Amino acid sequence: MLRTAVIGLGRIGWNFHMPHIKDHPDFEICAVVDTSEERLQEAKDVYAAAGYTDYKEMLAQEKPDLVVICSPTHLHKLHAIAALEAGCDVFLDKPMATNLQEARDIAQAAKDTGRKLMVFQPHRVTREANAALHILQSGLLGQICQIKRANSGYNRRSDWQSLRKYGGGMLNNYGAHYVDQLLFLTGADVTEIKCWRDCVATIGDADDVVKIIMKTDSGMLLDLDINQACALPLTPMVIQGKYGAAVLNGEKFTVRYVVPEELPPLEVSDELIAKDRKYNLDQPLNWHTADYPLSDFEAGNFYDACAAYFIRGEEPLVPVEQTLRVMELLDECHRQTPEYDD
Repeated sequence: MLRTAVIGLGRIGWNFHMPHIKDHPDFEICAVVDTSEERLQEAKDVYAAAGYTDYKEMLAQEKPDLVVICSPTHLHKLHAIAALEAGCDVFLDKPMATNLQEARDIAQAAKDTGRKLMVFQPHRVTREANAALHILQSGLLGQICQIKRANSGYNRRSDWQSLRKYGGGMLNNYGAHYVDQLLFLTGADVTEIKCWRDCVATIGDADDVVKIIMKTDSGMLLDLDINQACALPLTPMVIQGKYGAAVLNGEKFTVRYVVPEELPPLEVSDELIAKDRKYNLDQPLNWHTADYPLSDFEAGNFYDACAAYFIRGEEPLVPVEQTLRVMELLDECHRQTPEYDD
């Protein structure tokens, strides 16, 4: 059982990590760190965890096996390197850091200290990700040409994630989720990327509308919309292939496809006079449909993946190299749109 300390008792630390650590047989909460005395008392009352306002004091006094870092993004490098140098393994909330150089510094510290490091990328193990992976691997759609992914809503963000000085903005916040998810689902690498950003509904000064288009080494297009100024929801996911498409709406994927062997024969005609003034667009196809309810797919438990890596020494669900690749792509998006980082 790993003695586990949590740094940061905000939304993700308190609502996700603390309950999952408590409920998992391979982990025990030994200490927490936060600047709020009220939150420390709450952690003591609910989890019987020792509370500290100083992360250095916690590391020296508690000597945990694993440190779970849920602090604001601009503090990730400070907290991660301190924990690694104190002899702890680190499980780090996404994004890995505010920028690529900080991420590389954290990875280098893990290498120098010989400690284990993994970043929390939960959208690899959601029901929708597992359903999408099943559809992609089924071959029903043929060669995949494009995946459109969207996260939308109308949110007048005014918390720290809306401020540039803390590493906020939707490119860092949700971009880290969905760029990682798309690369994970496709197993592809990106050869070209283009990004656009805007500030629309946010009360802060960081981007809340992000558009990213990526071209992969196989020629596939990955089209990502992160829009927090969208009053009507965008379709969350569309997978387009040579023989059909899959659309996520609500709690299911709907797939529409043709079977290649059932396609009527066609020959290309170079005649400029179309027969009967018709194009073969009018030719009927034998379409098949299938539904894949998300309820048919289990969501993964990320702390099972943590146990496999940090305790049993198995390969990490999220290798550091893959996280650094995500950070490289986010860094390029920042480089292309510097006006939203000034």
